[in-house]
Amino acid sequence: MSAPNAGRQSPEPETQTGAQQGDHPAQPGSGKIDESKGKDEGKDDQLSGLSSNPKHVLQEHSDASTSKTT
Repeated sequence: MSAPNAGRQSPEPETQTGAQQGDHPAQPGSGKIDESKGKDEGKDDQLSGLSSNPKHVLQEHSDASTSKTT
């Protein structure tokens, strides 16, 4: 297809597909609310052993290497 002007050309509005016209894509599960009873079971067990602000893996090494005492 050769276009009269350089660059990408869109088809005429009457021949455009839904996506080209700006239709919203069909999202699987959009607008649906999960009302299942067992979705929250067991979540408390996962959070019981966690600290609120965990220590970084390299925190001790960083403190030791940047301290002014030898």
